[in-house]
Amino acid sequence: MRTARRQRGAPRQELTFSFGPFRLAPGRQLLLLDERPVKMGGRAFELLRLLVQRRGELVSKNELMAAAWPGTFVHDSNLKVNMWSLRRSLGDTQIEPIYIATVARRGYKFIADVRVGIGEIEGEPALADPLPLSHAPSPRGIVGREADIVEIADLLAEDRHVTLTGAGGIGKTTVALAVAQAFVSRYRDGVCFIDLATISDPTLFGAALVTALGIRGNTDMGLAAVLDYLRPRQMLLILDNCEHVLPAATIFASKFMTDTSPSRLLATSREPLGTTTELVVRLGSLSAPSSGLGLSVDQAVRFPAVELFVRRAAEWSDYEFVDEDCDAIAVVCHSLDGLPLAIELAAAQISRFTPRELLVVLDQRLGFSAAGAAAGPPRHETLMATIDWSYRLLSQTEARLFALLSVFSDGFEHEDAVFVAEAAGLTPIDVATALGSLVAKSLLSAQARGASLRYRLLDSTRRYAAERRRGDPACSGAMRRHAERMAALFEQSEEDWRWREPTDWTERYLGRIADLRSALSWSFGEQGDDILGIRLAVAAITLWSETSILSEAQARLEVALALAKRVPCDDLSKAKLACALGWSLFYARKSSNENEVTWLDAIAFARRTDSVDLQQRALAGFAFYLLQIGEIARAITYLEGATSLADRDPDSTATSEADKALAWAHAFAGELSKSRPVLDRLASTHSLARGRSRKDANEVYRFITVRTNMPFVVWMQGQADYAARLAREAVDAADRGGHWVSQSNALGLAALPISLEIGDLDALDMFTERLRRNLERERIWRWVSVERYFSACLRDLRGDPRAVDDLRAAIDELIECRFLMRIGSYLSFLARAYLRQGRIAQARDAVTRAIDYQERQGERWCRSELQRVNASILLEDGETVRAEKLLKEALAEARAIGALTFALRIATDLAAHWAATNREIDAVQLLAPILGEFTERFGTQDLVRASRLLAQINT
Repeated sequence: MRTARRQRGAPRQELTFSFGPFRLAPGRQLLLLDERPVKMGGRAFELLRLLVQRRGELVSKNELMAAAWPGTFVHDSNLKVNMWSLRRSLGDTQIEPIYIATVARRGYKFIADVRVGIGEIEGEPALADPLPLSHAPSPRGIVGREADIVEIADLLAEDRHVTLTGAGGIGKTTVALAVAQAFVSRYRDGVCFIDLATISDPTLFGAALVTALGIRGNTDMGLAAVLDYLRPRQMLLILDNCEHVLPAATIFASKFMTDTSPSRLLATSREPLGTTTELVVRLGSLSAPSSGLGLSVDQAVRFPAVELFVRRAAEWSDYEFVDEDCDAIAVVCHSLDGLPLAIELAAAQISRFTPRELLVVLDQRLGFSAAGAAAGPPRHETLMATIDWSYRLLSQTEARLFALLSVFSDGFEHEDAVFVAEAAGLTPIDVATALGSLVAKSLLSAQARGASLRYRLLDSTRRYAAERRRGDPACSGAMRRHAERMAALFEQSEEDWRWREPTDWTERYLGRIADLRSALSWSFGEQGDDILGIRLAVAAITLWSETSILSEAQARLEVALALAKRVPCDDLSKAKLACALGWSLFYARKSSNENEVTWLDAIAFARRTDSVDLQQRALAGFAFYLLQIGEIARAITYLEGATSLADRDPDSTATSEADKALAWAHAFAGELSKSRPVLDRLASTHSLARGRSRKDANEVYRFITVRTNMPFVVWMQGQADYAARLAREAVDAADRGGHWVSQSNALGLAALPISLEIGDLDALDMFTERLRRNLERERIWRWVSVERYFSACLRDLRGDPRAVDDLRAAIDELIECRFLMRIGSYLSFLARAYLRQGRIAQARDAVTRAIDYQERQGERWCRSELQRVNASILLEDGETVRAEKLLKEALAEARAIGALTFALRIATDLAAHWAATNREIDAVQLLAPILGEFTERFGTQDLVRASRLLAQINT
């Protein structure tokens, strides 16, 4: 699991209030549990502060609301939700409270002993709570499921796949979450919760898993990427509400069970998934007493159904359970089949009806007495009838808002509801009041998130509400308003991206991806609006880019760009779509002509705008693609075009990116004298910022990328120490910042090649493993083949004769994918591997291919090295005259481009040949001056070999 680290500060003296294992420091807005911070929202903290400071006193609801929401009108359900959140933070959710007692219909009282004192508090907590893999809803107080929870946890210890089945509203999600919460310590890599009710399209099943697990990159084969990710991990995967996407869930479960992962799968569904290895647990109803038993309060609450009813009634209506109500409540619970959700809906009406009145109205609506126990309706019908009954008790405003809220696929906030409700003429005051009422009536759940509430419809209620929405003409514009809200929200995300701390930004907007998906699906659907869909896609680019959700982005962007070319659309939007699509295709498994067409579109659209920054980005983006497929000269042409725009907008942030890319392209072309000064300047410009702002994050990104490009040049010029240090700095900086794509780039383009070329096999081993682990998080296909290549290089150098076949296979994959950058260098190593095994024909074939690619692509940087390898093959085959001539040509070429490292290698080979043919003086006169030009890293394989040769000749 990821962990957020904070630096320690100097301890400070603070006024503290201590109770149980907790310490409250109001001046620091901090609650500590065993000296570790407890994460809680600002409203909940204010409630706790006031209650503790007035410990032992009744604090009225009005006083509490004034403290937490000063000068603001809120429904009293907000107070109850935040009080529940506070109690959960304190672990105070049992019937008999430890810290906070409810005083019926009046307020609350802090009842625990409190010690007041002055104590030291760390300047900053040393370690925050682990960051969850995905945000699961927190279960409320669990009633009557303790044995079920233990049983399911024990089954998961023995079986890798357990499916929890039962009727809607039976409590499957609650039990699954409770299992995860109670037994999370059993799973080394944590728990991941995926709510499948947030997707209506089964084709999004893989995307939902990938997003929840935090897998990034281009995952063309979503399920394969998930299985690859899970294989080395021991975690609990919870697939909730599988019945909506049952075939997809079944396929995944089958593949999961045939894989070797130690992880566990807990699914919830109204019906089994149907795999051969599935262990099905059917969740039963909560037990409820029969009528006429004359139970007392103490006897009745021993039945879980009654306990749940009484708890919820007390929470929302300050209800006090008395003996006179026992029989009526028992009949209600029994007649509702012990269904938890139905019981909660009934309990929510206790402020309107007495228990006996409640029994009468439910009987009139559901026909309890007429149905009879044996002929009662199926449980799902009981639940839907209870939801329908609750709905019909709503006011017109509440009912309409309830229906409108079904447009949200996942959680939403008050402002979202206000925006959508305008479609039906509801005012902000209508919404505020109705939201509170719906929460109080258990038709809507709410959780405290920071200073606000996050609302959510449960799956059963959402489906019922959607039916009502579709049947209400006043709600006909709801889906459009929802899409417009998502467009506005994600347009705001682009502005927020510039200043909001990156982790906070990602948490805020990635949590809305389910509603983004549904808004896009509606917009591009038959009843939707293409222009609004294009606007949505443009607005979503920042999220897709920041979180590297590339495959999903690619599919949406292709649709949006195709439509943008056919309908009225501004060039700025088209340019943004084309650039974003170009980058998503850049990371695809295989480069195709679509990449070039897309980038040329992006350039054309950008040139029709007045945005220099966008023009530079389009030109540089296309150039990066050209470098990837080995078209160096064309890349330089487009990059020169990008840098020439700098004078038109000196503040453009894309200028330094274009400068860096052009310097890199010059290096590939063998123009090291043009490349190095620019890279040196950029390296001195970009520092490793320590802050957490977006500006700092961008500075770190530039720090990483310039140190990804430089080592290749620096090493060729003979500075192996400096090259290795730069590469490690890039990898480590990316690791600290969680820049996984950047780290893969730094590994594949800098750390791994440098480690291989200088002969540091331990570093090569370490960096290969880091790239392998990285690919589990950020699935970029090009780096999959690159990792296989370097792994095979390592095995070959450690003496594995079979590694050469894997080398060739990895190179063939790279050629097939058209990732041709440095392919000549890769083939050169293959030729040397063949040569070490005495396979001269294969070595000659490999180096011939390498030279062909090098010449066609204009990668002059490695021409001298390929000539050297070719000469080695000729020497091995006895063609000494040709070999010597080729080595002299190679040395002249290396000198011409300033590649001192290659010059040393060539001179060492030629000197060794001369020494073997009695030309020792020529050998020394050739090699010694070149060796003398080096000032560092005398432990590299090239310098060691050259030094040893000189020593042997001189003796």
